[in-house]
Amino acid sequence: MEQKDLRTYHRRGVTRESGYHTCNETTGGECVILHACRYVCNSDTVTFVFSRDFVSTVELFERGISILAFGGYLHSVKKATVSLKMSFCYEGETRTFDKGNGQVIESNSWSNIGMHAEQLLNKDSMLADAVVKMVISTERGNILDFIAFDFGTISKEEFQDTSCAKSFYQKTGMHVPYLYYLRTDLPFTQYLSSDQKFIEGMPVVLKSCNRCGRYLPINIDDEQKTLGFSLHCKKRAPCIHSTFRAYKIQNRAELKANDLEGLKIEDNKVISYYGHQLECKACKKFFVNAPLNPQRNAQQFKEDGLRRRALEILVNTLLDRNLIHFEFERRTKKEFSQYIWEKFNRRCFKCGPKSDPIALRDMALDHTMPLAYLYRLDETATCLCSSHNSQKRDHFPVDYYSEEELVRLSTITGLPLVQLHKKEVNQKVLNLLISHIEWFYDIFLMNPEYQKIRDGIRTASV
Repeated sequence: MEQKDLRTYHRRGVTRESGYHTCNETTGGECVILHACRYVCNSDTVTFVFSRDFVSTVELFERGISILAFGGYLHSVKKATVSLKMSFCYEGETRTFDKGNGQVIESNSWSNIGMHAEQLLNKDSMLADAVVKMVISTERGNILDFIAFDFGTISKEEFQDTSCAKSFYQKTGMHVPYLYYLRTDLPFTQYLSSDQKFIEGMPVVLKSCNRCGRYLPINIDDEQKTLGFSLHCKKRAPCIHSTFRAYKIQNRAELKANDLEGLKIEDNKVISYYGHQLECKACKKFFVNAPLNPQRNAQQFKEDGLRRRALEILVNTLLDRNLIHFEFERRTKKEFSQYIWEKFNRRCFKCGPKSDPIALRDMALDHTMPLAYLYRLDETATCLCSSHNSQKRDHFPVDYYSEEELVRLSTITGLPLVQLHKKEVNQKVLNLLISHIEWFYDIFLMNPEYQKIRDGIRTASV
């Protein structure tokens, strides 16, 4: 086989078609700029109460249930913790739901906030006395900005049959609040019943989704910390694809000059450095991935895993090391996964030290410094839950964790803080690969597993 047959990238052919169409009103290349609702904390704890006298129920997933949901987006200048409690009355019985130990909000960044609760339906079609209490603990004088909050029952038509039932419950926490398909254009005070005073907050860019037509916030000042849309050209920035990178401002006539300060504007369009996908994460989850994944054959479904395993083997081979699991067990007589799990006190690092413990079987071993940039899995690995592991994936630590988290991560893993701030390929492994390039093509890629033909494409070519 000639080396050119292995060096050329071939994208796997499309083997299936989606049965869903895009929205007629939006292309994914539009945006609106709205002002958040701002609150200045006059104490170290503030409670916002949202209430609705009655909310109509909608049966979902053909399971005889209705789901009441609350959610939106919060920006905090200083670190904060958010706790949510929900209650409602159904047929004379009051039910109360408490969302865990509180969500940590990083300073100077937008975060997704939300929770939902199910009610098994009987004869009544209404929920009464629906209340959400959002308690925010922070420093006195902290500035909070809120946008795109809503409180109501989930009623999306596609959720009323069984087609989305399974995917709704898969990694749900990663997709709150945008999987609820609630409104994003309501004022924060729409259902607020507590007595707080607000002022006009920061301008926020909300980008359109080309499938559901909603406008959802994007973190234009810190794009790698995504909200409702995934990035388009994360590894090949700046994005040069017009629709993905440039969003026509639909409400330009309503804006003041200072509303556009700090934004890159070209031809009445907001310019994104990385670009964003045309569909929101929720539509991607339900109407792209969900209908397509079941149609993938077994070989296609394993391709990502095979590529990552091959990269892990390549890095270890170049370093003349064994896989860490075997190396660690031989040296210590202990299981590597359990060692990392206990090292992080059996908790997902990103969920925080006060979060609930996770089972060993539910832990995901994260490379800390990403495998995609040629860093091997070793004893500096991080314990994450599956949701945060999916979010972290190929991010460098500095692009995923707050400064406070980086300091704590350095203490636990032993990696110097300066290393955790770096965003560069593992130069040692890269140099080894360059010096062994003939071996890479003529021996490593000739492994029978990498020479298998899957859907007309040689694995080594991908």
